[in-house]
Amino acid sequence: MMISMLNINDLPLPTFSRLGKKDSIGPCFIGVLFLILLPALAWSNPSEPPTSEEAQFSFAGHLLQHNDYFRAITEFKRYLFLYPSGTKADEANYLLGEALFQTKSYQEAVIHWEGILNKTPNTPFKEEIQFKTGRAFWELGREDQAIHLWEKILQEGQSSLKSSAARAVLWGLIKQKRYDLARLKLKTLPLMDSEKELHEAFFQKSEKIPYKSPITAGTLAAILPGAGHLYLDRPQDALIAFSINGLFTWAAVSSFQQGNSGLGALLTFIELAWYSGNIYSAVNTAHKINRKRDTNFLEGYGVRFGLLSSNPHSPGLFLVLHRAF
Repeated sequence: MMISMLNINDLPLPTFSRLGKKDSIGPCFIGVLFLILLPALAWSNPSEPPTSEEAQFSFAGHLLQHNDYFRAITEFKRYLFLYPSGTKADEANYLLGEALFQTKSYQEAVIHWEGILNKTPNTPFKEEIQFKTGRAFWELGREDQAIHLWEKILQEGQSSLKSSAARAVLWGLIKQKRYDLARLKLKTLPLMDSEKELHEAFFQKSEKIPYKSPITAGTLAAILPGAGHLYLDRPQDALIAFSINGLFTWAAVSSFQQGNSGLGALLTFIELAWYSGNIYSAVNTAHKINRKRDTNFLEGYGVRFGLLSSNPHSPGLFLVLHRAF
């Protein structure tokens, strides 16, 4: 018996007109099920699950605590957009400014915080905002405005933040080298006697910072190239300055002695440039050394009293991030 081979493509396909009632149950059931599930599929978005007010605030705070400042800014703004009158709105507004501050957007932070104080003058974060606005002012070079805000907290504040404001005032006065006024303020500030003694010890230390005299450095460099750098404890720079100036001086003198006036004049001109640069370098280096020693002292002072700490549980850069997110 011969069995012919059939090509599957030659088989007739069923059509709806040829399907019986029993055959149409499957497709109809699938169609109805699809219509039922369609709204749920349209509204669900696995990449952006719905969040509650508390979850949104906690997420923004988590980002801030983990130094993800730019995303924290976005999430705090999202929270304030979705929940402008939420239970955490006041804190979110304060922390939004904190995130801006941490990205060094000091002017934006000031504008944001001042806007909050104008809009809600009785915000429970008033003193925290004043304190950090002062820090932003300081970073912007508006030092007197910063000290004014910190002194305002001392005069009107009701919280434990007054101690941090007192330390900030002292820190600001010391950065301005107003030591006499700092000592005068120290006597009346709300600090424990033991802490006042520590501040006084730092004041005395500031008077003993071994500064280098730019005038002395420049004078020595003018008398003998390299001597100014040697005074600044830069022996390698001193050797380079002495060698280069000595070489060009010798070359210029030799040229004149050999009757080559043109070359001698050119070498003299170049030597004068090196000689002037040697003096300028000595003076400039003295200023740099003094600035560095000032910076080291002030950073040590700020860290010692919690003003420059990056610890989120200290009254430093993360002043009041003591609340649990």
